[in-house]
Amino acid sequence: MLSQPYVNRLVNNFLEHVFILNVKGEILFQTEHTENLFGYTKEEIDEHGFSYLFLHVDALKECMQKAEKFGESICTENFRHKTKSYINIAYRIYYDEGSETGKKTYVIYLRDNTKQNMIRKDIIKKSLTIENLSKSRMIRDGKIDEAIYEILESCSRAMHTTRVNAWVFDIHKTQIQCIGNYDARENKLVPQNALPRLSMPLYFNLFATEKIIITRDAFKETKTAELYEFYLKPHNIQSLMDIPVRIEGEMVGIICFENVGAPREWTLQEQKFGLVAAQMLSLTIETHNKQKATQALEASLDEKTVLLQEVHHRVKNNLSIVGSLMNLQAEKSKDEYHKQLFIECRNRLDSIAAVHELIYTANSYASLNFKVYLDQIIDHIAQSYHSLKSIKIEKRITDVHVDISTAIPLALIVNELITNAYKHAFPVKKSGVIEISLLENNHLVFLIIKDNGVGFDEQNIPKNSIGIDILSGLVEQIEGTCKLKTSSTGTSYKISFSKK
Repeated sequence: MLSQPYVNRLVNNFLEHVFILNVKGEILFQTEHTENLFGYTKEEIDEHGFSYLFLHVDALKECMQKAEKFGESICTENFRHKTKSYINIAYRIYYDEGSETGKKTYVIYLRDNTKQNMIRKDIIKKSLTIENLSKSRMIRDGKIDEAIYEILESCSRAMHTTRVNAWVFDIHKTQIQCIGNYDARENKLVPQNALPRLSMPLYFNLFATEKIIITRDAFKETKTAELYEFYLKPHNIQSLMDIPVRIEGEMVGIICFENVGAPREWTLQEQKFGLVAAQMLSLTIETHNKQKATQALEASLDEKTVLLQEVHHRVKNNLSIVGSLMNLQAEKSKDEYHKQLFIECRNRLDSIAAVHELIYTANSYASLNFKVYLDQIIDHIAQSYHSLKSIKIEKRITDVHVDISTAIPLALIVNELITNAYKHAFPVKKSGVIEISLLENNHLVFLIIKDNGVGFDEQNIPKNSIGIDILSGLVEQIEGTCKLKTSSTGTSYKISFSKK
């Protein structure tokens, strides 16, 4: 069995201070050196009693009651201190019912909680800093100058470092450029020159490892010797912690925490905070770069839009000029045959011009509502043949969207077929009906143009018929098919093509 002096020596060497109280709260035992914890001597504590050390005695009673109920109780309270206003202490109370000794006692272990409180407060402070940065509009909006200042200033306060700066490599990694250098002594960003690889090859080799670079005393460590004369010594920087900044896995720079005037140990908690700060900086740079790319793309798109509008405007004007020249030429024609040739050419030109007008006003060149065009071109052709007022147009047109490569040949097809109907379907009675239908079903588009005229003999179509050649070429261009039905009671063209 161990002797009592040996047990006392053993207990006195605990990292925690120990008190044993009886049920009346009287001190039966206390470890030596309690003066180091409370400032009061062992004799003064014996004289005042253990409960005197509590700023709130009720807290002790409550903790002892919990120990009686559960056998153990853990609490944290502010205790009296002889030279300080108070000291925060974490303590545990064990309740012994005294089954062997017959005496009920409380065994109390006490530990200075000041350091743990400081660590906890430091963690809370860093957590709040990260939370605030995560909500920053400057970072989210990619306002790089304001965001960098906010990140570096917040990190300086949270880490209690004099200088925090951000660096990025040039494209070939021949130097590292400072994009922000916050100095707490001046409470602002201060200029900092770039650092060339040629002057510090060993230090750049450390960057190549893409790991955190930590120096407790940069004045003495060989890995920072290259920085001593032109960077560390002029700014009195004695400790460094460089955290890699990565975008999409690639290291693009670093965020550097610099302690001025004294060596410093960089804790694991500080390293973790530095990694989060590096992510915030990475987010800022990446957002800013994306915004620059977006702005450049928008500027290029605006420029192309203006140029395209100008092209459409010039095409429209040129087509209008050519159409006017054809009108003049038609008026000067000496016979009806040549006059009609010029009118037909002008109508074809007007069909193309109408599509360009539709393209010019459309929101998308990939999807044009052909119904809008069809209404316009039918009315225009009808006006060209205003002398044939007895020929009526019946429309069964639905909304069908086609792309620009389909719209122009389809427009010319409509022009050719309606013009042919006006010219050839009603040679005698000069009256009748032309029906135009446009519909879409399961990505198949159907254009049907028919009349109740005299029809024609397919076998007797002149080989040099320009209209038929034009029609065949246009149908082939849209990869469609054309079914012709003609008899003495009329003619029908059914054009179909796929939008896929």
